[in-house]
Amino acid sequence: MRSQTAKTLVRSALTVAGLLALYAVIPVPGQRESLWFTLTMALVGLAVLAYAFITLAQRAQRSTDDTAIRLEALVAVLYAFVVFMSLVYLGLASSPNQFDSLHTRIDAIYFTMSTIATVGFGDVHATGQAARLVVTVQIFLDLIFVGLVARIILPSLARQRAQRNETRVAWTSPDDDPLDAPD
Repeated sequence: MRSQTAKTLVRSALTVAGLLALYAVIPVPGQRESLWFTLTMALVGLAVLAYAFITLAQRAQRSTDDTAIRLEALVAVLYAFVVFMSLVYLGLASSPNQFDSLHTRIDAIYFTMSTIATVGFGDVHATGQAARLVVTVQIFLDLIFVGLVARIILPSLARQRAQRNETRVAWTSPDDDPLDAPD
């Protein structure tokens, strides 16, 4: 059990590291393209991520597999979403008056993570209409993601609790008392 958990954690860490490595080298849309091209590419990317979310939700409902596998997939989708949104924000920031204080890839990933975490420090924020629209879409998708996580985790926790209660009941049953001597 522990080796399986360790493997899952290592795979998740490698997925995150790989996505961050890609983020560091992927060309940023919008730095040479028009705002409309950047927004179109953002919509296409969001459609692909939405498809991944829907597919993941359907698999989670049908799956009888281990919850860790489903959570691993959620981590991968979440970090793909973070990288994607960070690239979109960086592309939008190259257009005038879209963001205040978003200039680098670190700024973009910082803004994406603070939006997901609903922290909102206010040091980086959307000022243009296109940027505000994209941030609004991200917030909506963040809510869907939280719902997916709850849908996957809560039934698993309920099953584990029921199994523990069944084990306790089995030991507290008078018929199964290990201290009773046989007649």
